[in-house]
Amino acid sequence: MSLGIQVQQDSQRAVDILARAFHDDPVMNWMSGHPQFIRTFFNITLPIFLPDGLTYIDEQGKGAAAWLPPHQKLHWPVTPHNLWQMFKVCGIRGFSRFAMGGLASAKFHPGEPHYYLFLIGVLPEYKGQGIGSTLMSHVLRKCDQQNLPAYLENSKRENLAFYQGHGFEVVDEIRFTRKAPTVWLMWREPRQASAEALAQSQCSAA
Repeated sequence: MSLGIQVQQDSQRAVDILARAFHDDPVMNWMSGHPQFIRTFFNITLPIFLPDGLTYIDEQGKGAAAWLPPHQKLHWPVTPHNLWQMFKVCGIRGFSRFAMGGLASAKFHPGEPHYYLFLIGVLPEYKGQGIGSTLMSHVLRKCDQQNLPAYLENSKRENLAFYQGHGFEVVDEIRFTRKAPTVWLMWREPRQASAEALAQSQCSAA
């Protein structure tokens, strides 16, 4: 399957896709069972990724991904308005869980330069059609051409094989609290890029 990629300047289409793709995510649902929690979370967080040009959807609007480039730190959009929006869909317990998740993620985040996959998701009815692989490969080619690793946090056991198939390995397993779902921290070393890919990269940079 050959699919094109559309870089997003506005987060709404990606939010629409990811809100459905993450409807059964264990960690998201552990944080809050409110029906608007996932969409609210993406509405607040995705816009901070747009300026880097690594938030994109496939051309048919069936999948989306958001990455952070190397040397760019993740800065959560903590404002009174955003905190209030999250509190409304979390409550006290959910808000506490959300905060613990953010602190734990920051604690274990690697310090060396890497591409960070914040989110990737495909609409449930289109899974298994190669859309996720197309979305993933779009940036992994950059990793290999630039000889840079990649990192992600995976919250679903059934997705481990997908990520491992793209070269990621589990480097740690964490829980935000003792009874929280498992999060697998995964790392991918760059693969040696082909001579053709390197030449293409050099031409585009010239």
